[in-house]
Amino acid sequence: NNCYYKFDFKKIMFAKGNLSERVRIAKEVKHDEIIVDMFAGIGYFTIPIAKLGKPKKIYAIELNPVSFKFLKENLKLNKIENIVEPINGDSKEEVLRLVEKEGRIADRVLMGYLPPPKEFLPYVFKIIKKNGIIHYEDLIHTEHVDEDVEKTMDEIKNVAEKQGFKVKLILAKRVKSYAPKIEHYVMDVMVY
Repeated sequence: NNCYYKFDFKKIMFAKGNLSERVRIAKEVKHDEIIVDMFAGIGYFTIPIAKLGKPKKIYAIELNPVSFKFLKENLKLNKIENIVEPINGDSKEEVLRLVEKEGRIADRVLMGYLPPPKEFLPYVFKIIKKNGIIHYEDLIHTEHVDEDVEKTMDEIKNVAEKQGFKVKLILAKRVKSYAPKIEHYVMDVMVY
């Protein structure tokens, strides 16, 4: 999809199994959306979204300094520096800074990280707008998919309600195998 990544495979992982998911999310982004990628890495999702989705702005937050270095290089390599604001820091702190500076700005928040980043959910609900979409990654047992998805949605719902929001599951989709009898899933969740 004409997305280029430079990285040191001895220091940084690259999950090629997420390729279809990166393209799917990029194609769902509507013109002029503001995106917050809470765990940007080297630009796994940020780059395809910037190139294929035509967002207004992407805030790409990454804590790891090695990944962050490659994120900045990959933005140059893909000629998308003007759309993306790379931020080197902890997502919790950086989301609070963005909210203080810009307000509730996100049309879409990416939580592409495993194990599931549950402790970051309260911060999502500080920055996301009503009718925004959360892309939440989780690990689901193959023997009870529906129950695990429902359990995850209950956790998201509890955090949302504490901050005055409701949520609705739009899609629960298998991304790839993670371990024996455990699948990597993404859940698209609408906030209202």
